[in-house]
Amino acid sequence: MSFLLAERLFTALFGEPTGPLYDEGYAERRPARPSTARPLQYELLLDAPTLKLRHYLPLRRPRRRLPVLLVPPLMVTADVFELHPRRSLARYLVEQGYDVFLLDYGKPQSRDRRLSLGRYIEHRVHTGVRMVKQVTGSDELSLIGYCLGGIFANCYAALHPQSGIRNIVTIGTPTDFSAMPLQRILAGVSRQPLETLAATYGYIPAAVCNASFHLLHPDAILRHPLEFWRSLRDPDFAASLRPDGGRYLEYVNLTEAAFRQLWHNFVMGNELMQDQFTIGRRRVNYGRIRAAALVLASREDRLVPPAAVTAVTKKLTTQDVTVRFVKGGHLGMLIGSRAERTWRITAEWLDTRSRYQARYRATTRVKNKPATVVPLPAASLPLPAVLRKVS
Repeated sequence: MSFLLAERLFTALFGEPTGPLYDEGYAERRPARPSTARPLQYELLLDAPTLKLRHYLPLRRPRRRLPVLLVPPLMVTADVFELHPRRSLARYLVEQGYDVFLLDYGKPQSRDRRLSLGRYIEHRVHTGVRMVKQVTGSDELSLIGYCLGGIFANCYAALHPQSGIRNIVTIGTPTDFSAMPLQRILAGVSRQPLETLAATYGYIPAAVCNASFHLLHPDAILRHPLEFWRSLRDPDFAASLRPDGGRYLEYVNLTEAAFRQLWHNFVMGNELMQDQFTIGRRRVNYGRIRAAALVLASREDRLVPPAAVTAVTKKLTTQDVTVRFVKGGHLGMLIGSRAERTWRITAEWLDTRSRYQARYRATTRVKNKPATVVPLPAASLPLPAVLRKVS
């Protein structure tokens, strides 16, 4: 009885668990069942230390829809879209017949300390968009961004309104950081030690990113304390398999340049909401986005409150804007036990807005073909030279 009361108290205070969840609740109550689903197979269209592009092989005959590019956030690996065979937005879209691609920023090191938000948007996202259009032959595509990945998608579409981005889906993506008072207070208090740490190593270590997230969600620590402490102490823990066949969420380093911009320009400066964020000499104005927008938020999200997410509707001028509320915490809405609602809403919304161009053909490949690695684009491809020097 006391356990149930404590559980309800933590849920009321902190919301639903924010990490990967078991189907039947906690592992202590009922042993997790191994998954019978095979992991998705993919080929690498780009393969560099901080820029990879996965193309998932179809599980069924692809339907004639626009290709989809998944844009991950920073501080966690791109596997957040595919942590578990039964908890995967990527798998769900592939099963629905979408041609799915996934950007992967790799694991930044000290040499990548100058890798800023602008370079992620203008180099990594831009390259991914160009390659997807090149491979599929489509003039248009859809972007799906989770958390900071949604900001990347919106910023790219605002800077390149003619780039063929027809649809943008953002999941738990903040725009108005003034609606996140706790995060702004913590950012102000921790600014000096974190800046010193970033200047010393060239990045904010993955363990610090992990601990910072869990400190904002103490329920995740209390429900799975052993997993939390092992993830901090054992660098190989994230690579191990879960009892149910899935993988643990792996945190990665945040580069010094990206950290400074995230802290000063977004969290403290709230520049996205004020149209003051600049990349190079260009100012990001969400009013220039021409793509249809689906905004997904959760009232149980304690990291990014709904007000911070839905504020983007005040900036968008496109006529096709949809706001839907889903279940789960910040991670739970994407990979939790109730995340299927998020996936279903996304797939159905895209379905009515993804009529393909005449020259687009969904790429079809043999189901059991082993994954192959394709090197970075050669000089003959129409990509900026700087993109071939990504490190």
